[in-house]
Amino acid sequence: MEFGIFSNGIRPHTSAARTYDEDIREIVLADRLGYSVAYISEHHGEPPYIGRIDTIPAPDLMMCKAAGLTSRIRMGAAVKLIHLHHPLDVAIQAAVTDHLTGGRYIFGFGSGFPLPLFSEERGLGFEDRHERLNEALDFVLKCWATDAPFDWDGRHFRGRGVVALPKPFAGREMPMATATDSEDMLRIAGARGYTLISAFLESAERLRPKGDLYAAAAGAAGLSDPRRNIAASRIVYIADSERQAIEDLRPAVTHEIGFQAERGFLKMLDKVYGLHVPNDERGIEALVEAGFYLLGDADSVAGKIARFHDESGGFGTFLIVTGKDWATREKRERSMRLFMEQVAPQLRDTVPAEPAPA
Repeated sequence: MEFGIFSNGIRPHTSAARTYDEDIREIVLADRLGYSVAYISEHHGEPPYIGRIDTIPAPDLMMCKAAGLTSRIRMGAAVKLIHLHHPLDVAIQAAVTDHLTGGRYIFGFGSGFPLPLFSEERGLGFEDRHERLNEALDFVLKCWATDAPFDWDGRHFRGRGVVALPKPFAGREMPMATATDSEDMLRIAGARGYTLISAFLESAERLRPKGDLYAAAAGAAGLSDPRRNIAASRIVYIADSERQAIEDLRPAVTHEIGFQAERGFLKMLDKVYGLHVPNDERGIEALVEAGFYLLGDADSVAGKIARFHDESGGFGTFLIVTGKDWATREKRERSMRLFMEQVAPQLRDTVPAEPAPA
């Protein structure tokens, strides 16, 4: 098993500059500690965020700066909302980022949180966002694979004499990743070897059938060990005890629950996962009890991750969530360090399950 961070950058509002510095500091620390990958959330502005939190809507820019401060860690968006932009611009920006990171870039794409605002404020439809995403993906791949100028006459996008330069760092393709609930995209991702990113609030019961479908498609395409390309995630915080960890996180989690309730996220958790999270200081206990927050000492956290691995059917990369102002910077960095020193060694030899028959 490999280990990475899911930089889900949501910090209380100070300034975007300060927030980005904190996010980058954690990516640099992850690189130094031996984490292999950093996925960075793309969060666009919403009314509940105004004056309350700072987010990063352009993670590729953050990766370019972080690349100059790190040496090994690979980076990708989780996820780039490619249905909101013209595919030619998406393809060019991704290729430039790939070069500026020295080939450490992963093209992470998806449709994101199902909020109509993101489409509507750009004059786009919401219900056809998945159609736009699929067409955008085909357009982007053609940009990278084609040298000669070409025309594109699609349902959602048009282009004449398209010239996309530069090409990706390694030639005509780059590592790809997606977060999706679409069965069609799960099959595409599995067959093409795209990494499947799982959200940290995705239950093992929900991840298992998705992983089975993905792995079956990969196996049918002749790819070996397909579950190694699944990246699962959880909020992890190492402290001397679970109770201490809960109290360290309670203020920040309560703050986040407040605006997540306003944007409909808590209703989505209830509807999709059957999880009721109180919109007050008790919310953290509900998230811990549900197994989405793995808190406590190193041995207990390692055991919880191992159980999650078995119950979900297995995965090849485990991501811990960062980008939050839990407790203090020193305690957050201590947790990241203890994870790699005491938790990761207990899990590194864990092997994903065999794929289900196609």
